[in-house]
Amino acid sequence: MLKSVISAAAGVALLFGVGAAADVTPRPDDYMVRAADYVESRLDDARGAKVQVVSEPYRIVADLEGYKGLSGWGVDVRVKSRLPGGAYGGYVPYTVIFINGEAVALDDDASDLTRV
Repeated sequence: MLKSVISAAAGVALLFGVGAAADVTPRPDDYMVRAADYVESRLDDARGAKVQVVSEPYRIVADLEGYKGLSGWGVDVRVKSRLPGGAYGGYVPYTVIFINGEAVALDDDASDLTRV
């Protein structure tokens, strides 16, 4: 839980400077590593987690934490992690949202996410 709060705060701080940006930066070259690292940072227990990147980056427009119409990139992933009891759950799909080349949120954090 604490990791989620810290990650969300860091994402909001990063978004502070890009709230009015309309242009999309080039897609991140190392998006696979950045997406996996970001997802693992959001997990309560990342030990043994499996993150599969299942898409190339695609353009998105997202509404995050009071910022509407942020342009960026989305990368689809599937995550398999430990459940609170220690067993592994099934793969769960997410979209990692990149703004200005940095992974800042998951699709669950967005009030609106549109592929463009």
